[in-house]
Amino acid sequence: MNIKKILQMAKRQFARSVSLRSTGPMRQPALLVVFFVSLFFVSLSSHAIDLNPFDAVAPPPDRNFFSAALVNSELKGNYTNGNKSRDTPTLSSNQLQLRLGRSYSIGGLTGLSFVQLPMGELKPGGSASRQPTDYGLGDLTLATALWLHANRQTRTYFGMAGYLTLPTGSYSNQQLFNIGGKRVVGDIQFAYQTALSKSFDGMVGFDTMWFGPNNQVGPNNAQLTQKPLYTAQIGPIYHLNNTFSFAATYLYMWGAETAVNGLSNNNALQTHRYLLSAVATTNKGRFMLQYGTNLDTQFGFAETRRVLLRYMTSF
Repeated sequence: MNIKKILQMAKRQFARSVSLRSTGPMRQPALLVVFFVSLFFVSLSSHAIDLNPFDAVAPPPDRNFFSAALVNSELKGNYTNGNKSRDTPTLSSNQLQLRLGRSYSIGGLTGLSFVQLPMGELKPGGSASRQPTDYGLGDLTLATALWLHANRQTRTYFGMAGYLTLPTGSYSNQQLFNIGGKRVVGDIQFAYQTALSKSFDGMVGFDTMWFGPNNQVGPNNAQLTQKPLYTAQIGPIYHLNNTFSFAATYLYMWGAETAVNGLSNNNALQTHRYLLSAVATTNKGRFMLQYGTNLDTQFGFAETRRVLLRYMTSF
């Protein structure tokens, strides 16, 4: 499905719910832009929360933690019901994620709270190259994790975390792609990790992400709503020695259907992804290199490349 057909589909959808004759001819293009935005809503804050190696391991209490991550990703092509359009829009994302947190003990359990601030750019290309690039700060995230079980001898951990993302990032209702999402996002995540052998651990995770409304979509400030996004992930972690570890993760994402002014776009996700990670734990800190991509995509953009380089230290 090309861009022209997508706009034609959006026009037919809108005509079923609102009479175009009542809007006036000058407002019709703006209304079509609103539906196009809702079909392919993209921001830095709309991605699932991935669990990385050692994320499920309880940290020692009363420590400060700082991490910096460079993330490069490329999204390519428009998909509808798993079919790729003939047009080939691309979207390149480059961001720096800064995180500062502290661990503590509460009621005999280990907790960790942190704040994370992303910054970077979203650059459209291909058939979307006429759309403007967005630069600036992303949406601020506050998070708290609590380990309900942590046994370092058996390498067994079970924890839960809550995330709250605030609409502090760069956003303009005049453009399709924004670093900020202009909405509040919440997430509850559970993770379990245990030893499978002397050198292997296994980790599973599940989270649900909820989205507040965005009331400033398009030049006429339509309301975008989105159903919850669910993510399940599983994978092994191999410890070569005390320094180097390697991990492979499979993730399945579903849900997150969008609607504009109550009219559903019928674009629920069913996305399979994988991540490959290499970790080096040294006396200078922990370094991680990660590569990932989508295995298939049902709606919207397909993430064809995701590369992450992260450094974390404690003090």
